[in-house]
Amino acid sequence: MAEGGARDPWYENWFGEEYLAVYAERNDEEAARQADFARRLLAPFANRGRMRFLDLACGTGRHAVALDPESGRVAGLDLSLRLLLAARRRGERTARGYARGDMRRLPFRSGSFGAVVNFFTSFGYFDDEADDARVVAALAALEEKTVDGVRIRIRRRYDPAARRVEKEIEMGEGERRRVFHERVRAFGEGDLRALHAAAGLSVVEAFGDFDGTPFDARHSPRLILLGVKDGAARAA
Repeated sequence: MAEGGARDPWYENWFGEEYLAVYAERNDEEAARQADFARRLLAPFANRGRMRFLDLACGTGRHAVALDPESGRVAGLDLSLRLLLAARRRGERTARGYARGDMRRLPFRSGSFGAVVNFFTSFGYFDDEADDARVVAALAALEEKTVDGVRIRIRRRYDPAARRVEKEIEMGEGERRRVFHERVRAFGEGDLRALHAAAGLSVVEAFGDFDGTPFDARHSPRLILLGVKDGAARAA
């Protein structure tokens, strides 16, 4: 039981022997096909971290052992000790790392992984929707590049509560290391139209890029709005 007499969350008790019995059909061959798809899809990103993949809510490690059979640069995280013991037995030959932990509080440094996978219904467990948002926010994107001989690491995360994109920019190493931060509010098309309207401006056109193509929320790389004063819009 949890503190105060409340019942433990269902996911703390379910993932054991009974879970393995109910989903026995989820075999290694199935996992290998799914891991192959994920490996090919995420190949451009995987090498950007110290480890290539994190299998979040890894269970018995079926996907982890197949994600990178050559280098073994894969780690798995799960809350269930029973499933992790099975994962460690499965991965003994490939020396992959497994850790027990809560996906809302990842026990890894930012930028540790180039790519993260989360298979099946391993997301959306929590009563508080903000906890689901914290899981996604914890998986910060990492970009690394060298400019004029200076190594630059940019870590990005989205804070859903504040609706801000946050960046940590690390430049240089050792005594020359400097760290800067950016915090930018994220606006949707509706938000920006409302701000224009509140300022007495009418949005007369919305472009998706500097080539003048119309804005498409699903595909456009940017949003460019043309706003004019209400009187000018009517005159036009």
